[in-house]
Amino acid sequence: MKITKEPFGQFTEYVLTNPETGEALYILPEYGGIIRKMTLQKDGHLHHVIEVANSSDQLVETMKSYPSAHLFPWGNRVRDGKYSFQDADYQLSINEIALNNAIHGFVSFANFEVVEEEVNEVEAILTLRYSYKGGQFGFPFPFVIDIQHIFSSDEGLELNYTVKNTGQKDMPMVLGWHPYFKIEGETADDWQINFPATHQYKSDSQMISADKIEVDFKGIIELKGRTLDAVFTIQPSSKIEAKLYSPKKNMTLNVWQEGLKGGFTYMVVYIPSARDCIAIEPMTGNTDAFNSGDGLLILEAGKTFEIGCGVYIS
Repeated sequence: MKITKEPFGQFTEYVLTNPETGEALYILPEYGGIIRKMTLQKDGHLHHVIEVANSSDQLVETMKSYPSAHLFPWGNRVRDGKYSFQDADYQLSINEIALNNAIHGFVSFANFEVVEEEVNEVEAILTLRYSYKGGQFGFPFPFVIDIQHIFSSDEGLELNYTVKNTGQKDMPMVLGWHPYFKIEGETADDWQINFPATHQYKSDSQMISADKIEVDFKGIIELKGRTLDAVFTIQPSSKIEAKLYSPKKNMTLNVWQEGLKGGFTYMVVYIPSARDCIAIEPMTGNTDAFNSGDGLLILEAGKTFEIGCGVYIS
């Protein structure tokens, strides 16, 4: 395994590769630490399962839909950008103008620093860090977030998040990852999916979770003609897996998340109108958790929160 640095427009891209298989992970620390591209191998065939953009100009336009973004300190939406926490009221900046919401936190486009590089015969490890001093409008809670990438041929990608509250007060938080997955040459109409959802939330006029219904996605669900754009609650488990299967290529993309209570017990599944990819998003909380408390995590001053998720092919 090896780690190299390459220019990508005005950015420096870190590339974790397996020279023997051709598998590779492309990361842009300066642009939210997003995973721009990921290539995995099955039975000697390479599959580009994440592919955000092929140029820096294209990247800016594409990122309007937050592909591969890390969502923190809130995931999804906060209604009207307003919330109350421990007897104080806060107003976040509105960055979803059409629906008047604050969406996806503010680390999605932050400049992360590289704090660890390590390679051995079986894996490459890259850790990124973003230190926040508390100056963002409406969120006066300092923190440090580390994102560790472990990339290997046997296990694919493992993401480990570590968040430390560096302030003097409790901090509200929701953490999520927003990857879009693809299987080259196919669309959602070619795929099947299954994941252990227990409930699906309906959305109101601001795309915020409202009523919920019981569902069962544990069996094989054909995606042909199906529209999905919802938050799901997931049966808690030490390791939750969503499986995206291509019958034509006889391959399965496995998206896993640590899902015990207080972990990734929510999942967003979304098929865009072009139907050429699918978002499978691990989340620790529901939409508007800052107001509903549904999955909201409270990190005490000086304390640390750790959680992991990942992707592999089979």
